[in-house]
Amino acid sequence: MDSKDFQLLVGLHQNARQSLLSLGRRVSLSAPAVRERLRRLHDTGVLLGYGLWVDPIVFDRQEVLVFFKRERTHEQVITGLKAPDVSYIGWKLDGGLTVGVWSDNVSRSISKLSVALGEKPSGHAVTGAGDFPRLSILDFMVVDALINDPKIPFKQLVEVTGLSPKTVRKHLNSLTRSETIVIMPRLGAGSSPGELVYNLAVAGKVPMSEIRKTLDDALLIHETRNPPMKYLLCRSKNLGDVNLKTRALNRLQSIESAAVTLNRELVFANEFIHSLVRERIRDMEKTRLSQTVFA
Repeated sequence: MDSKDFQLLVGLHQNARQSLLSLGRRVSLSAPAVRERLRRLHDTGVLLGYGLWVDPIVFDRQEVLVFFKRERTHEQVITGLKAPDVSYIGWKLDGGLTVGVWSDNVSRSISKLSVALGEKPSGHAVTGAGDFPRLSILDFMVVDALINDPKIPFKQLVEVTGLSPKTVRKHLNSLTRSETIVIMPRLGAGSSPGELVYNLAVAGKVPMSEIRKTLDDALLIHETRNPPMKYLLCRSKNLGDVNLKTRALNRLQSIESAAVTLNRELVFANEFIHSLVRERIRDMEKTRLSQTVFA
């Protein structure tokens, strides 16, 4: 892992569907060199794959991050994906969980999740609601085709949706520009020596400009509103440097806490996400049919 690898990961967080040539431009590498680096990141367990995040506001829901401390096995994590309203789970290196819940009733969703996992959460945070235009049935068709394979080649995406290339490109570009959907690189702890890539959870109303005075390489990848928290992708030379910078952040008055959070794996509840999208498609088809009948 070096600075170029980190910049490639940053580029994937910003647009995971961009070409190898486009990724290479940001780090002055050729497309074959980028392909080789991405292959190495896969082989060493740094880059595990990709998942599709959809802003739950399009389903009239809000996202809640729910935290559990008890250590769990991989089988228990997969079982947790079947709990009501769970969209993804971050399985931490210490065995604990960060569960992404897309809820239309926060207290009810947390209560059901606690029962399903057999543990009371150590805390939760609600993300801010976006302000997006209502999606069309064509938007949802494109989203549905991306859920299982967010990096599906464009030609196959056209075939799966049955739409024209122009229509697919238009709606895909609109969805990604507005950040209605985000293709998230699924990062693991990795097994290779060298510089470390890790996530940092920063609590408090602190601007990124203040954080970057301590962390040279930090990308904001997620944010919650209540309580205010930022989730960052960071890079450091070694574990000692990580601890030094984390302690420095914790000394800042505008920061309530800063803690390293390392995912062993990030898994998505694709069946649940499919169900929400397809329910919207069915409802919109029924509405369109009824309008046609009474026109």
